[in-house]
Amino acid sequence: MEAFKRINPAGQGMLACVIALAVAGLITAVSAAPPGEVWMVLARQCAFLGLGVACFLAAFSLSTDASRRFVLPAIVVLFVFLVLMLLTGLGHTANSATRWVQIGPLTLQPSILFQCFWPIALASWVSRDPLRLHSPKAIAKLGVFFMVMMFPVLMQPDLGSVMILIMVSGFTFFFAGAPIRFLCVLVPVLILFLWLASVFFPHVSSRLSYWDEPSQQVLRGEEAFLAGGLTGVGPGNGVYGYGFIPESGTDFIYPIVAEEWGLAGSVVIWSLFLAFTLFGFRAARQSESRYGIILMATATLMISFQAAYNMAMVLQLVPVKGLPLPFVSRGGSSIIALSALLGVALKAVYEGRRRPTPVTELF
Repeated sequence: MEAFKRINPAGQGMLACVIALAVAGLITAVSAAPPGEVWMVLARQCAFLGLGVACFLAAFSLSTDASRRFVLPAIVVLFVFLVLMLLTGLGHTANSATRWVQIGPLTLQPSILFQCFWPIALASWVSRDPLRLHSPKAIAKLGVFFMVMMFPVLMQPDLGSVMILIMVSGFTFFFAGAPIRFLCVLVPVLILFLWLASVFFPHVSSRLSYWDEPSQQVLRGEEAFLAGGLTGVGPGNGVYGYGFIPESGTDFIYPIVAEEWGLAGSVVIWSLFLAFTLFGFRAARQSESRYGIILMATATLMISFQAAYNMAMVLQLVPVKGLPLPFVSRGGSSIIALSALLGVALKAVYEGRRRPTPVTELF
């Protein structure tokens, strides 16, 4: 508890925003639950939130050195596990994708853990030896390692996670001060990735076509926004969460918020993510460790980018992807991964203010 009391006000502000978002998500998930399933939805979401809190506390209790040593073996173990999911009956298939594992009553998506591990590993890599950022050979080796680790994720397929991690890599290089020429390479890489995905994965090309001709899911989401008006119909009084919008509890939970809480509730959610972003960047600036600065800034922007994409997606501003609204959407994989990432990032900022910065991080 003493460590938590010493978290700077910016870090405390971030945690307050996360708690508010989680509470809003819990209320929306319960109010939009099908008749007869309210208590089951409440129990499952509370269980996931409890796991998220436990992962945050466990990550925050680790020293920065320990988390940096732990992350590479964790990535390799996760890679092996994802390969086993593809080659054996370990994985659970739904919607033509083998992304999930069943643990008792809970269903988890292991590939989401890369959103916790990769930012930590990459921030550690660029801060340990800043000269790597100017070495095409070192960056090429890193790129090969990344492509190998992402292979089982692509085969599931889970293209949304790969896209997020490519963006995370760009964020990390930017905050680490990489040369502009390396950052510019990521743009054609991302465009090439999307083109190849549309060629080899039919569901990607269909989603891109829905961008011009919106699917029933997007149209129903827009109807939910219109039905909510300025103040909404009230919690539990909405109808679009009862099967009218596919994935209304996960990827398309924002229209349910708009229907039940109106434009006012939608703006509150948007404002909480904006405040989270500002607090995160302020916390990063207050860190005296290069690693802490890079990791906190990257984690903040990754979560904010996911939130912005999700909200733009349901408004048909960008193609539909299976990206949840962080800390709000129902389900536990994203909550667990992002909670652990915030725990490690806050500890890196906190520890960086209490001990001398290693010489290798002073460049």
